[in-house]
Amino acid sequence: MKQGVVELALAGVCGVAAIIGLTTSQTRQPYDLTQIQFCPKSINGVQSQITLDKRFCHKPRYVLTEEWLRYGLYGSIIPYKGDAIQWVRDLPTDNPNQLLGYGIAVTGLWGIVGCLLVRSQRLKRTDYELGELEKTGDYATWQHNKHKREVKQHSTQLYTERLKDGLSGLDTEERKALGLTDEENERAKARIQLEDFMKARAVNHSVMDKTIAENLRDKAKADIERGKIEGKTKGAIANDNHPLTDQRLISDLIEALKNYEDGWLWKVIDNQKPVWVLGEAGSGKSTLAASIVMLREYLFDMPLYQLIDAHAGENLRNAWRYLSPQLIAQTEEQIGQAFDDARERWLDRINNQPDKQPQQLLVDEFTNYSEFDITKEPAKKFVKASLSDPRKAEERLVCIAHFFTNTAVGGSDGTAKGRARGTIQIDRKTADGKIPLKVAVINGLNNSDGDAELDKKVTIPLWFTPESIHKHFNGQPIDFDD
Repeated sequence: MKQGVVELALAGVCGVAAIIGLTTSQTRQPYDLTQIQFCPKSINGVQSQITLDKRFCHKPRYVLTEEWLRYGLYGSIIPYKGDAIQWVRDLPTDNPNQLLGYGIAVTGLWGIVGCLLVRSQRLKRTDYELGELEKTGDYATWQHNKHKREVKQHSTQLYTERLKDGLSGLDTEERKALGLTDEENERAKARIQLEDFMKARAVNHSVMDKTIAENLRDKAKADIERGKIEGKTKGAIANDNHPLTDQRLISDLIEALKNYEDGWLWKVIDNQKPVWVLGEAGSGKSTLAASIVMLREYLFDMPLYQLIDAHAGENLRNAWRYLSPQLIAQTEEQIGQAFDDARERWLDRINNQPDKQPQQLLVDEFTNYSEFDITKEPAKKFVKASLSDPRKAEERLVCIAHFFTNTAVGGSDGTAKGRARGTIQIDRKTADGKIPLKVAVINGLNNSDGDAELDKKVTIPLWFTPESIHKHFNGQPIDFDD
């Protein structure tokens, strides 16, 4: 109440200020005037002079200033009066307080508006709070009486059902007494009623299932729209709804591999055939090979046992950055020995290790191994043995070469047909020797009839890189829809 009185008082003060400002801003007259007074001198005594002064001198008289100045203060017109006509003051038309008056008037008007606006907002807020209190009180009362209403309604329903059952029973007994029905007929009617009840219940359940499905669909649409507004991807929205786990990350990745272009990527990852990644320099061979090795390690817990690469030092800083090989063969002597050791290891794992853990072997720069004396023979024997032994030894093999000729794959003469059918070859492309192309050609991957497909054109997704796969399992899941 006090606040309302203050608001109205301030509005009143502002109104008075506006009126005063408007009043003081007005001009006094349309022309410049001069105020004069007529005080003739009397030849009578002093007492008579006081009477004349009261009669004439105290009455203001005004003439145009222009006329007053033009005629020399009326001295030439009324000479016999002498100094009876006296100047008092000039009254100009300009009002020196006009701007100040306007300012006070405008300020007063805005003050009125402000006071009324504050009062209006306060009253609205008060009305809203009163309304909320009233609704809260009504809701509390409704909740308090809800149980009583439900009990009463249930009681009435039970009474109605008992009454209906009783009347139905009496009617049935009367019909039996009259011979209009019998026990068999009544049992048939009861069975039909039960069937109708079960069907109605099934319909109700199906309606509820439909409503749940529609609600879930609408929620998914709303999440997608909200994600677009917030700048989130579909993968991020899915992560909000389902907390990420290692198993879920693996499941999402396997599903993406299976759904990409008839699942050729998944078939390569899951296949036991040796994989040969071919292509020119700059076509992305190492990137693709590293991605295959990493996926097998993450998805199948298949570690990289050994890396055979003459350029291992450079590649470990780039393409092999996310790989963790147990052994590395880099020099010609080490590479030749690694080929021989691999063949012996395969035989040992086949013959002496029934419960062996699957592992991987990655071989790079195969094109040059047939040219060196130290690696020529070991490479040739290694390639021939790789067509049969790695599968039985539970060792997945990934090799990299520029071409798939006998010379380019270690000088393994006489194995062309075996290599063509017993391995998977992925030939990558590049247009300028710098940037890999998305398209590739794959051979040796069996179709549903068991026949090896030839020159099948495929594409490699942009997310199929070692960096993306590493991030997928380290807090930045891949957005497969992007």
